[in-house]
Amino acid sequence: MTQSDQDQIEDLQIRIAFLEQSLDDLNDVVTKQQAQISLMERALKHLNSRLEQMSPANIKSAEDETPPPHY
Repeated sequence: MTQSDQDQIEDLQIRIAFLEQSLDDLNDVVTKQQAQISLMERALKHLNSRLEQMSPANIKSAEDETPPPHY
């Protein structure tokens, strides 16, 4: 093996090491984001259930309302 071949192999090994580190970093970010998304989904479900409990039954839904006279 010539010195040039050895240099190319070392360069490729360095690049692979950096790519592996980048992959690990990105995986950490995705994992943290998934945890945040799960937390926000649970919070949204909780807020939706609270909103349904609070909405009075005597108010018509938007679909049942007649449009104002200027329409």
